[in-house]
Formats: sequence, structure tokens, C-alpha cells
Amino acid sequence: MKIGGAGVRPEGAVVDQFVINRQDGQRATIEQLLDMQRHVLALISRNAPLQESLSAIAHFSESWIPGMKGSILRWEPESGRLRRGGYGSLPGSFAETVDGLVPGPKAGSCGTCAYLNERVISQDVFEDPLWEDFHALCRQYEIRSAWSSPLIASRDGSLLGVFGMYHPDVRPMTDDDEALVDHFAHLASMAIERYRDDAAQQYRATHDVLTTLGNRRLLDEEGPRWLERARSEGGCLSVAFLDLDNFKAINDTFGHIQGDQLLKDVALRLREYAGDTALIARFGGDEFVIVFDESVDMVQARLEQLRESLALSINLGALPVQVRYSAGVVDARSEDAGADFGEIIGQADEMARRAKSDGGDRTAVANAVASKRWKLRTGLARGMAFALRAPDAIVPFFQPIVSLDSGEVQGFEMLLRMRDPALSKVSPAECIEVAEYTGLIHELGRRMLEEAFALLAQDPGPLTGFYLNVNVSVRQLMNRQFLDEVKGLVETYPAVVPRICLEVTESQWLDPNGPAGDLLRDIKGLGLKLALDDFGTGHASLSYLQSLPFDTVKIDRHFVNHVESDPRHRSICIALLAMARSCGMSAVAEGVETASQAAVLSELGYDKAQGYRWSRPMPLSATIDWLTARR
Repeated sequence: MKIGGAGVRPEGAVVDQFVINRQDGQRATIEQLLDMQRHVLALISRNAPLQESLSAIAHFSESWIPGMKGSILRWEPESGRLRRGGYGSLPGSFAETVDGLVPGPKAGSCGTCAYLNERVISQDVFEDPLWEDFHALCRQYEIRSAWSSPLIASRDGSLLGVFGMYHPDVRPMTDDDEALVDHFAHLASMAIERYRDDAAQQYRATHDVLTTLGNRRLLDEEGPRWLERARSEGGCLSVAFLDLDNFKAINDTFGHIQGDQLLKDVALRLREYAGDTALIARFGGDEFVIVFDESVDMVQARLEQLRESLALSINLGALPVQVRYSAGVVDARSEDAGADFGEIIGQADEMARRAKSDGGDRTAVANAVASKRWKLRTGLARGMAFALRAPDAIVPFFQPIVSLDSGEVQGFEMLLRMRDPALSKVSPAECIEVAEYTGLIHELGRRMLEEAFALLAQDPGPLTGFYLNVNVSVRQLMNRQFLDEVKGLVETYPAVVPRICLEVTESQWLDPNGPAGDLLRDIKGLGLKLALDDFGTGHASLSYLQSLPFDTVKIDRHFVNHVESDPRHRSICIALLAMARSCGMSAVAEGVETASQAAVLSELGYDKAQGYRWSRPMPLSATIDWLTARR
């Protein structure tokens, strides 16, 4: 046995040297070997499968050293074993036998080479103690002499694998042999290092940096394969969508660093309870998707075990925190054959939203009714996206806001309607909900704002002297481009700015100290007015009114409906009005349908109201006729 270091020479230099040293009669063979080397380098450069590149290198080495059989093994740090790489003329049975070899001080020449990270030469395997446990293998594959060289990473000197060369006779390594072996080892190292770099790059592209779970790209790549396999083989496939219920509160309380730690801990629990075969991905923020090759019943059991585990609390610093989540589960086998993987995730997301709206901390499983509703909503989303290709896709409707004291019209709320005949039959609330879910709300909202500014800019025009309230969703508000869009309209139509009021619905995202609060203050600085819609039904509190620059609050119709008959509703209306006035804001009562409701609200001190008592929402032409008739 001989053990020594392994040198590395520039690629191409070895073969060029032998072109000089060999006799002219052998130049044809050398040219062939140069062609083979170019072929190997081409495989490496075009990211061919690693086994293909390593097998080509093994064949290349065998062509230069007659009688030798080449074997390249990859080092797998995770398992601590040498794994299948590339082989020349050795049969597949040899590859299977040595796959998984554990390095050690007496593990043949390759195992010992990996153990010592040095070249090992066994001139006669039957005389070398390193091979005592492998004599049967040597006889089976006619191995008498073995040379093994470590494959070293150029970047950090770490072990990449081992190049083994086996001879049918006793053979020492000459200086020329050593130069060749170094060259072949260098090529093999290049191939493995390139493969590892590509694998690391692919991993970074398909995995979440924070949790190390898969990301949406991994779902996009692997999900359809899982679905196709389940459909073709008749196997189970269930998709779960998880949304943490209280993550924002935890983030706000403990800070983003602890919030990130919480997400890491949740990811660990997901791995623990989802099973070894599940595909787990962080979908975004505090949302996760898990793909199971199991039935829905088994998935529900796993999710309940996860729920119990999270209920036992996760420690953030020295404080225990209970984590709750809402989940939606879909049995992909029950879906239509034409449903793609993205649609199945969408339905699971829809079920998770339903679980959260029902109180959270629960799992909702899609059934036939839910599937039908999802398909209708998906069709609606497609219809809206198609309709928005037309420049006149939206038809604004207007509902008057009147003075309770005089009955005079003060302004109008501008409401979204779609021109498409099929979409016009869908309730506006459904359209808005789907638009927010799909992101179409940004385009719809932008067009509504442009329409409002352009309409008020007509002087004289149909709405001269009135102001317009335009609804803005929180999702639209949080779009990075929204403020720039508003600034552009303000610069284009400066004269109408004081007559535009943006209505924003109550939401947990209206944090006075967060980005939404800053954005509202920026909008207010441009001269526009702001109204808080549906006040009293959501997350708003007195601190909202004190800290956010609203001019008006709109009292939700839920309290107005019974104001003349229910003392509790009357008391709430009084309290909400007092809150608004204490903060210097006016109040508008929404949903007023009867004269008696209007009379009671006026007695309570309300100045303005809107509702069917005066008019339903109307298109512009009907609004003009209605105004003319009142005059």
C-alpha cells in the first residue's frame, strides 16, 4: 500500500504534454483523446446529468490506460457515505455493491482514501490489509491492483468524492500514471463541484430562506407532478392551506425578530407532524401549503395533532405563546379532471378563509357545495379579468348623500358596477370580494378614481357643486403604486381635489403607527378628504379616530336598521356619533330606508345620511334625471 498527496494540474496540460512525449505514430490516438476531453468538458458546461458526466470521465480514463476499469464515487456529507457516481466498463452490479460505502481505515482503497482524504495505492489487493474484507469482490470483478484518488473542491478543499481505478494485474503507479490520474481527478472534481453549485442554486431558488421550507416556485414545479401522478396511478392527494390566526398580534407585540423565530418554530412543527412524504412550502407571510399523498381523514388527524402541539405554546424568549391557525383541506381526487394544481391550492385557500371567518382555530374541508362555489368564483374572476380588457368595462353608479335637516343633496357615493351583462347580474359585494382576492381590485380601483376625477373636472358638468366618495380597499391602499397614482390625478385635476373623498373600510391593517397610517396622512396632505366606512362593525376604536386623519365616519347600516325600535341600537348610534364629534369628524348614517329612521337619526343629532329612503344607486344618466326631478 502506498499513501500520498494528489496534485492538481491545469486541464488540457496533461494531454498536451503527452502529445510531445509520445511518438508520431500515436498522434491519431491522442487526437481522439483530445476530442473525448472536449466532449467531457462540454457535458460539464451544459449541466448534463452528473452521472452522465462522471461516466464519460470514467470511460475517458479507461481509453488512456488500457485494461483499467474506472469508478467514481460521490461523497455525501449528510449520510457520511460514498454514493453512486459514474462508471466505465464496470457492470451495474459493481455500482450497486459499492453504493453506500462507509469510509474507514480498512475500507478498501476508495473507503480509506475518503477516510484519510489522501491518495491510496494498493499494488496487490490480496496482500494489502485494507482489502481483507473485500477479497470476494476482487475475485468477482477481477481486481488485483487499485488506485484511489480523492476529489477535492477547488473552493474550500473539501472532499467531493473518490476516483477509483482497478487493474487485473499487480501494477504500481508511475510518474506518468500519476499525471494522468491527477488530470482525470481534476475533471471529475469539476463535474461534481459544478453539480453541487447548480444544486445549491436550485435549492435557493425553490426554498424559503427563513424557514428552509419550500417556496411557491417549488409548489409550481412539484405540485403538478404530484397531481398527475395521483391521477394516473389512482393514489391519494390532499392539499392543505394553513393561515396563522394571531400572527400579526404576535408580530406587533414581540417584534419582527421574534416573529421570524416563531415562523421557524412553526416550520419545525410542520415537518414533525406532516409526515416524511409530505411536500411543505411557505406560501407567503404566515401562510403555508402542505401536499399529502394521504386521504383527507388522515390529513385532518395530522392537522389536529399539529393544533394540539401548537396549543402547548411556543416560547418567544422567556414568554410562552399559543399559536392558532385556520386550515382549508381539499381532496384533489374529487376535483374535475381538468382542474389544475393552482386551482386546487386556490380552493384550499378559500376554505382556510372560511375557517377563519367562522372564528378561526379550525379546519374546513371542501365539499361538493364548496367546490361548486369555488368554481363559480373562479369563473367570475376569469370573467372580470376578460371584461377589464375593454376601456369602458366599469359603469359607475351613484347613491346620494343628503342633509337630514334640509333634505338637500350634499354629494354622492360612487359605486362599482360592471358593464358586462353576465357580471352585472352578480352582486357588487361578490365582485369586490373576488377582485380583492385575485388582485383585480388594483385595476378596478384605479379606473374608478380616474373616472371620479374626470367627472368632477367637467365644468359645468352633471355633478357640479357636489363631492364624490370613492371606495378604496385596504389591499388597494397598500399597493406601492397607489400613492403615485393619486398624486398623478391630483396634479392633473387640481381644482377637483377638495371634492374627492376616499372611503376606507375598517380593517386590522389600518394601524395608525404602521404603513397604512403614514399613507393616509400622505393622502390627506394632498388635499383629499377621508372617510372611515362601516364604522362600528370592525376593528376601529377611539384610538383610530384620534390617530388617523379621517374627516368623516360612516355608521354601518346594521345599527341604523333598528334605530327606531331597539334602544340598544339607538344607544350605539348616539355613542358612535359622540366619538366622531369628539375627534372633530362628521358622521353619515348608512342604509336609511324609511322616513321614521331618518327622523330618529335627525333627533339624535346626525347631519347626513344615505340609503334607499332617497334613492338606490343609479347610473349617471338616471342620477342626472333624479337631480332634475328634485330641482
